[in-house]
Amino acid sequence: MKEILVPVDFSEESMIALEYAIALANHLKANVRIIHVKTDALIVPFFSKDKADDRLSQDVQAWCETLYDRYIKQYNVHCGVFDYKIREGVVVKEISNQARYGDSTIMVLGAHKVESNGPKWLGSPAYRLVAHSPCPVIVLNRGMALHYEIKNIALPVDYSVASRKKVPAIAGLAKLFKAKVHVVGLLSSDLPWMNAQMRAYVKLVSDFLMTKAGVEVVQEQLTGREYAANLMHYADTHNIDLLTAHVHHTNNPFVRLYQSFTNELINHSVKPVLIIPTKD
Repeated sequence: MKEILVPVDFSEESMIALEYAIALANHLKANVRIIHVKTDALIVPFFSKDKADDRLSQDVQAWCETLYDRYIKQYNVHCGVFDYKIREGVVVKEISNQARYGDSTIMVLGAHKVESNGPKWLGSPAYRLVAHSPCPVIVLNRGMALHYEIKNIALPVDYSVASRKKVPAIAGLAKLFKAKVHVVGLLSSDLPWMNAQMRAYVKLVSDFLMTKAGVEVVQEQLTGREYAANLMHYADTHNIDLLTAHVHHTNNPFVRLYQSFTNELINHSVKPVLIIPTKD
């Protein structure tokens, strides 16, 4: 059975992620596993009634039990498993290891809103976890407009092969939800030959989605170097429920793992973002 992994730090963002994950699991008939990684950081649960006492006790076992009791009522998968795991160590490493050892199908992550307008090459904490995850990750924050039914998915395509490697995973998700996929070509120029090349990429991806997954497709091209901003504007004006992107894992030391496009979507999108890991 599929498993959805939900990292929690007992913040409001992680509660939003847990509710979304349960709704997703109910649709996919999947198990749900909560994971919390203990560190030296002081935690006050979002649902705490006695903040002073919680600062002193730091009883994460009791907090996990509280989450279980509160959310098990929302989980309605027949013969499904809803449980939690507590690990200790470096957060990114332990969560990534849990996803790997548990063979998680997908992770749902509640990200803390990043207000800083710092350099685009400086990855956010959520991006660092996404970049190390062995499985796809849906990233949420409390500023997003959430729809638990996924009817429209935006699939951006650029000139890289990596941007097209995420297509099979998105095709599978679209088929499960019977969702329409908007294949959006991202152009940095309005040169005729570049337009022609992008149209060919968009058609290639669209043909795969229609023939292999049998899903409905909309084709679009957006011009301009502000790729993330352009895609987010498209999502706002076309009732998109889920944006998609990728992080490329490579052994080539001259290829940067970090991608500002993905990080910008994580930090600024008002729609959930599905990040697919791709490899050489």
